[in-house]
Amino acid sequence: MLYNKYRPQILQELQGQPIVTKILESTIQQKRFHHSYLFSGPKGIGKTTSARLLAKAANCSALNPPCRNCESCQLIEKGEHNDIIEIDAASHRGVENIEKVISDAKFLPVFGKKKIYILDEAHQLSSTAFNALLKILEEPPKHIMFILCTTVPEKIPETVTSRCLHITFKRPNIMEICQYLEDICTRENIKFEKRALEVL
Repeated sequence: MLYNKYRPQILQELQGQPIVTKILESTIQQKRFHHSYLFSGPKGIGKTTSARLLAKAANCSALNPPCRNCESCQLIEKGEHNDIIEIDAASHRGVENIEKVISDAKFLPVFGKKKIYILDEAHQLSSTAFNALLKILEEPPKHIMFILCTTVPEKIPETVTSRCLHITFKRPNIMEICQYLEDICTRENIKFEKRALEVL
């Protein structure tokens, strides 16, 4: 599938998010990873993908991460890294789900440098789940990182938001999207009309 083939594997491939890219590149270069992040913005613009890229860099064994060649990078690209845990908060929104996270977070990473939890649609957690999450965000183990992704940041309690580095994703403009679609069509030898790409 083309969406998998062209899913960004390094930050430089992330489209239409120059500010986000700059912030995360600086974080990676300085190796100063925050213990918790909040990625917010419209659906389908790269929040979860960016979370995976940040996780890849945090666990990469190379001097200049992410290298894409080490075992950790390759496992993350395949979705098989034991220390990168993705949770769909829309279907795992209860306090029991977060309590399990807290229980598991006590253990050191199996393979990587950090155990990283990516909570997609984080705003759908219940109030009791947020209260439980707050406890570990207040005193997180050094080997733990949380990345909360949401389309509705105002539904995240302020007590949680204040303990995260909040990065806002913006919707790319039509010109940027069309240019990227043109590049993909050209690489795939697909004939296209520019007007058709604009409609798409």
